[in-house]
Amino acid sequence: MRSTRARSLAVAAVAAGLLAGGITAGTTDVFTGDKPTDTIANAAAEESQNQARTAMKPPWSAKNPPCIGEKKIANKKFVKTVYEWPDDPAHVQSMPGPAKTTWEYKVDLTGKVSATFGMSYKVINAGLGFEINKTQTVSKKVELNLKDKTHYLVRAGKVYKQYQFDVYEQQAQFAWVTSTDARCNPYTWVKIGSGTALRPWTDTYRVTKVTKPKTPAGPAQQSQGLAQ
Repeated sequence: MRSTRARSLAVAAVAAGLLAGGITAGTTDVFTGDKPTDTIANAAAEESQNQARTAMKPPWSAKNPPCIGEKKIANKKFVKTVYEWPDDPAHVQSMPGPAKTTWEYKVDLTGKVSATFGMSYKVINAGLGFEINKTQTVSKKVELNLKDKTHYLVRAGKVYKQYQFDVYEQQAQFAWVTSTDARCNPYTWVKIGSGTALRPWTDTYRVTKVTKPKTPAGPAQQSQGLAQ
């Protein structure tokens, strides 16, 4: 009897509070025994999770995209032989004929690549099978037999083997697993571009008849030809 009377009095008190236009803060729900939902606490927790997610994200941009892995060179193939003929006094000399003479020259051969795509030289060298940005010097002494009574232009050249290649990069889609756990999906290799490379091969020289002596000057020029 007492418990029934106490419950009736509690219900009457709550009803009276509602009729009076107010609810007692923090009062336990006498019907269910559960506490009211604390929306402020939930909002704070959600904000904390959002801040944690934001803190996990690196400063991504077009230059620093997410889920990017290693790069590699593939599909390397030979294209052609390339000759370079520097146009400077160290590589070109004018000589009168007829004469038998000795000519000494020196050329520097340097491996070159059209673009690195952000790869280190170690990765590029491994992919191409030869070293880029390394110079080897070749010195030669040749015997010349200039038979005619005219002027000759003697020129030292560089010979390269040109290759074409493709560059692939590991890429994956970024995804949130939970509110605080972010990871990348499995990587796949994606082609991001192509380039060319010059492999140092050898040196060469050529002798050409000219109508008058020539003093080498001006910017370096490139042409193709074989030793004559």
